[in-house]
Amino acid sequence: MATPPACFLCHGTTFDHVTAPYRRCVACGHETLAAPAAQTLMINEPLDAAAVKRGSSLQRFQGAALDRLLAGRSRRVLVDIGSGSGAFLFHQRRRFERSCGLEITPAAIAFARETLGVEIVTDLAAIDGEIDAATAWHSLEHFPAPALTAFLAALGAKMPAGARLVVSVPNGASFQYRLFREHYAFFDVANHPHQFTPDSLGRLLAAHGFTRTRTVVSWPYNFFGYAQGLLNIAMPGHNYAYYRLKRGAPSRSRMLDLAAGLLLLAAVPAALVLGLADAFFPERQGVLTCGFEKRG
Repeated sequence: MATPPACFLCHGTTFDHVTAPYRRCVACGHETLAAPAAQTLMINEPLDAAAVKRGSSLQRFQGAALDRLLAGRSRRVLVDIGSGSGAFLFHQRRRFERSCGLEITPAAIAFARETLGVEIVTDLAAIDGEIDAATAWHSLEHFPAPALTAFLAALGAKMPAGARLVVSVPNGASFQYRLFREHYAFFDVANHPHQFTPDSLGRLLAAHGFTRTRTVVSWPYNFFGYAQGLLNIAMPGHNYAYYRLKRGAPSRSRMLDLAAGLLLLAAVPAALVLGLADAFFPERQGVLTCGFEKRG
């Protein structure tokens, strides 16, 4: 039998399985899919101009987190990695001299460019000059390992000393993941080749010249994660309510939609309490949102 490859982050060679189909590196806790799987292009938000312009609690959180993690830093060039519909960039467009998204989903690119008037590129090489600030809202977990290391090497080369990178990823060391396992709201096989931990995320970014500066509480992600995780235990189909509301997935039946709505109302109080508890343990919250600074 062939020996499995070492962990690409810490080079550990001992693995276990917390939740199939991932294998976990015992040394750093990082999980990767044990076998390659084909990903799909996806749109995680409605391509609706009116909804984008109204904004959302998630976009307000992202803007506030960016302000905290960029305090006192340059606001010349912002790049959003995996920019989706362009909604985040649309709300940040007047706060930077230039803002640009990096995206590969054709429908999202067309909407961001043509409807929102947001600048979008499909390759990091298309961005000339230095990048002062970059954000990765739930995008790094979508990169296969070789592509991830190559991309971060290219990004690091474009960011000068003192530049800031904001990263938000599902937390494989979280209470939520340990509680829900395959019902974890951010469990997305095959679209997530990785499940990061605070340790493994720090190792990855350190290898490309970044030092973590701060971790903030991921309020909306944590509340949502608990609510959707509870629904996943009670209902057939992973993340049914989320996919119906955010990805426009077709209804299976009116009765299932009604059940999802009623169960969501019942889950909200518990999700609020559990999400508040996460705030006291930032390294164990459902989603890690961290700021990193580029070293000289």
